[in-house]
Amino acid sequence: MKKIVLQAIAVLGVVTSGQSQTINVNFSHYGGKQYVYVLERGSKTDTIASGKLDATGKAVLVIPTAKKGYTGISHFALTDGGGMDFIVNKENFAISCLEEQPNFENTKYTGSPENDFLNQKIQQQKAILDKAGFIQYGLNLYAKEEPLHAAFQKENQNLQQQFTALADETAKSPLYAARFIEIYNFLMGIGSSFNQPEEEKAKELNLFVKEKLDMQVLYNSGFWNQAIEGWTDLQQKVIKDDAVLLADTKQILSRIKSNEIYTAFTEKVVAVFTKAGKDDLVETISQYAAKSGRLEKPAKQLTNVINAPVVGGLAPALQTAAGKKVINKKTLLFFYESGCNNCENEIHQLLGNYEIVKSKGYEIISVAADMTKDAADGHNHTFPWKEQLCDYKGFAGPNFQTYAIIGTPTFFTIDEKGIITGKYARLVDTEILK
Repeated sequence: MKKIVLQAIAVLGVVTSGQSQTINVNFSHYGGKQYVYVLERGSKTDTIASGKLDATGKAVLVIPTAKKGYTGISHFALTDGGGMDFIVNKENFAISCLEEQPNFENTKYTGSPENDFLNQKIQQQKAILDKAGFIQYGLNLYAKEEPLHAAFQKENQNLQQQFTALADETAKSPLYAARFIEIYNFLMGIGSSFNQPEEEKAKELNLFVKEKLDMQVLYNSGFWNQAIEGWTDLQQKVIKDDAVLLADTKQILSRIKSNEIYTAFTEKVVAVFTKAGKDDLVETISQYAAKSGRLEKPAKQLTNVINAPVVGGLAPALQTAAGKKVINKKTLLFFYESGCNNCENEIHQLLGNYEIVKSKGYEIISVAADMTKDAADGHNHTFPWKEQLCDYKGFAGPNFQTYAIIGTPTFFTIDEKGIITGKYARLVDTEILK
């Protein structure tokens, strides 16, 4: 889990119909500085204003009509460094700070009920957790039979009650700030009680993501990537069950109302699963999302995965230096990247068993993701088969794109009719060597 440093967050009075939504900022320490103002949106940001603070450090930011209903985190950044985050929630507000480094204590908000809630709850929680850490040190320092141990234990129970009450109050609040705190606590790995066993806390945090976390709130929080990466990391390191990960991913998708966010979440998990080498999950989730009819202008990586050739389908033609090559005979198609440990292992397996593969009637075609010819980069292979393809475009090459290769090594077995009969990560799994 990544620790997220919160700076300052604020919101203000209601905007009446027909009025422009404005944010008055006053950072006297930065008079005359250039700034940019953006709204968070998933993995991207929307820049809605830029300019220069006046000599006294003041500026008026106007939320455009198209963004008037935005609820989430915005970021006010000085182009030469510094700035702060704050909540925008369909309201006007003013924010000022006379110090060089804005924080909860030195930043003033005018008419900001959400910010008041956020500041208060974050500081209360921090105070409780700081004390709990000290109490735990005392419990470890004194034996159970010593009088001070009982005193520490009593205070620990008292702090736990305060912490639980604070969490309940946050959960019942309808404010965006409350939902933001819950996301923050997830990222910080804060569970419902002190000293939870790792597995118990992991299950609790996972339950929060799959059943409670509002993806619209997360989408506009600035924590989109961190939260999804943190959740999948938790699944892989603690829960360690791909069947659970798949089921939970589908459950999250089923709760997302916006097609834009549905698409963004699918793209993000596909990218994370790809990086983790979970090809089966990538294919399953991509096809599941495609069949939903809810994907809106998916990114190229997701589109390639969705349109990937499947077992039982016709093998796409390969792009060679001489033109298109249609596969119409028994073929073992091998995608690899030189220098990759797993790829090098499979290359040795393939070379050592070449005669067996050939005796089974297979033609071998290798397709490399190499970007250079430099032997020092591991590109020093001598292969006995004729078809050795490499366009030095890496995974962006047309053959890697057409076959939607998201990780190497990858083997395809293809029959005499050009039909794909299998897709594998290892030569031994093809059963050709049996």
